Amino acid sequence: MLGLGIGVHEAGYLYCTPWLPTLSEPGVGHFIWFLAPLIDLVLFILLGLMMGWLAGVRGVPSPRTQLILARTLIGLAGVHVAWLLKLGPRRGTEVELGSGLTTTLLGFALAFVLARLVTSLAGRRATKAFEAAGHWSTRAVAGILSVIAVLLLIGLGIDSSGEFTVAPAARANSSPAAGLPNIVLISLDTVRADHLSVYGYARPTTPVLERLARRGTLFENATAPSSWTLPSHATVFTGLLPHQHGAMWLYPLDPSVRTMAEVLASLGYETAGFNANIHYGQRMWGIAQGFGIYRDDSETLRHNFAATLLGRVVAQPLYQQLIRNDLMERRNAGELNRQVIRWLEGGPRHPFFLFVNYLDAHHPYLAPPPFDGRFGKLSAAAIAGVDAMRGTRVPPPLPPDLHKSLIAGYDNSLAYLDDQVGRLLDAIARLPDGANTIIIVTADHGEAFGEHGPYGHEWTLHRELVHVPLILAGPGIPEGLRIAHVARTRELFPTVLDLASGDRFPLRYSSLRRFWTAGYRPTPWDDAVISELIPNTGPAHRLAYVSLLTSEWQYIHGSDGDVELYRWPTDPQEKTNLADSPEYQQTVREMQQRVTELLSLSLPPWRQPDYFAALGGALSAHDVLFSAALQTNRPSGPRRIGTSQALFSPDSPVRLRQLSPSEEELINSLPYR
Repeated sequence: MLGLGIGVHEAGYLYCTPWLPTLSEPGVGHFIWFLAPLIDLVLFILLGLMMGWLAGVRGVPSPRTQLILARTLIGLAGVHVAWLLKLGPRRGTEVELGSGLTTTLLGFALAFVLARLVTSLAGRRATKAFEAAGHWSTRAVAGILSVIAVLLLIGLGIDSSGEFTVAPAARANSSPAAGLPNIVLISLDTVRADHLSVYGYARPTTPVLERLARRGTLFENATAPSSWTLPSHATVFTGLLPHQHGAMWLYPLDPSVRTMAEVLASLGYETAGFNANIHYGQRMWGIAQGFGIYRDDSETLRHNFAATLLGRVVAQPLYQQLIRNDLMERRNAGELNRQVIRWLEGGPRHPFFLFVNYLDAHHPYLAPPPFDGRFGKLSAAAIAGVDAMRGTRVPPPLPPDLHKSLIAGYDNSLAYLDDQVGRLLDAIARLPDGANTIIIVTADHGEAFGEHGPYGHEWTLHRELVHVPLILAGPGIPEGLRIAHVARTRELFPTVLDLASGDRFPLRYSSLRRFWTAGYRPTPWDDAVISELIPNTGPAHRLAYVSLLTSEWQYIHGSDGDVELYRWPTDPQEKTNLADSPEYQQTVREMQQRVTELLSLSLPPWRQPDYFAALGGALSAHDVLFSAALQTNRPSGPRRIGTSQALFSPDSPVRLRQLSPSEEELINSLPYR
């Protein structure tokens, strides 16, 4: 029974304690209420049996010996609680030996002393209780515990059975207009465009995407708003830059912001999201806002097991050492597809909006067979080499053989991912109205392999991290078109609503549809793509960045004052920094002025102004946030960043904000609404 009590405590702690104080939801699901008690019940049964066997080697243990054994088990329970509190609901499994030993001894000592104190105060009553307990047969105790274990298993099964049951309130809240297309948004987590054969890469990594591009439109120079998952996805779903929607390392997406899923639901769409990102894809970060169905790792059995103390301290390290150098709860594209296709075959109401985020191109790049050797084998030494660099801004480069192996592993993962995207597209094509479906494929960010120092992502805003794929195909989208002009994935928010609303919302001026509209001519507004970043590093090393991409330049400004300028059309790998060249100083000043102007003219509220630290003193909080003159004298109009979001009322339900006569006149005067 002690194990059962410990398990209930662990489940309650994990379920009621968010990963961070800024989050309102836990990182586990209802599974944990059955799983943690079951695991700890079995664990303490085994501990009790082992201790009882050791104590009974010379015969039946006396009541006094049983009392000592009980105190010892309570001491072990204290160790369990101490480790749980030490690790917290989110912290990793790696701890220093000295620190772990201190935690173990302290937890055991406190619990053992407390048990001894209580039983000593109880005196003879405690001894009599153990004498009475001795009369219980082993079979009776085993029977009771077996019944409890079976009940927990049944509860676990029931909790996981109604996976796709949707409450009526979660359904779309208005009647759909006839003929509206289904919309499928596929995000390829951590996929850089220049490693895709559809973008000219030498290896045939993406034959499926090549076929998709032939029946749709491909943007050759699409840019992500940041170089890691949460702010990029939040931007795609809201049309806002990171400093506007507020999502970053410690903060979820602000719930007052309207999301793509919310607006589509108001149009009558059934909305569903399936996200394989283990951390920042979970609903607690606000990404699930507006989805009637949202499936992330918090509701998987493996994730909940990995969140338990036994999973983190014992199972996960053993899994990495003996089976696979990865997190054991991570789902590959095949597993995610089975869940998505099951939902599709279950008959979602039409039209539907489906969001799928695959994680297979993310480190450690372990593609399953037969793709694990498609372009060469990924060595364990290469993975270990990158792991050793974590937390290092300027690591030493990998040896050439390990670097080659790492690239092969990444490309293998892309090939596997492409194959699974094809399986999903085939399932969509089999639907009765599959032909009336718009497919959008993009990525939240790319991946670096030491081109500018770091490996992975999250550190900088160079092209290998923000140049991402963007392909659209479906009714109303030209076939075989490739658009070379720079584009923003931030504009997927107005684009999706534009394609889905039947011209109900005046969004065409910021929709990507303008690029394939007859007579379109790019404007200066189109030639400016902003990206923002605050890396997840310690305060001593935290540098914020902002970048501006135009048709000619990539400009990067760091909060330490460092400036980079690249002429990316002729230097796509950004090897030559022109910022210090005397002949380009005027260009540097113009780019900095343009960045400052664009950010200062972005629509408030600015929920995370820390991003402005990237410009140092160029854009102070006083000048931007608290200057009444600047706030009141700002020009109005759709060219301000965030105007698409401003069309919607912050009140519920989602509806169009009433435009002023001047705003309506301005929007209607635009040639490409």
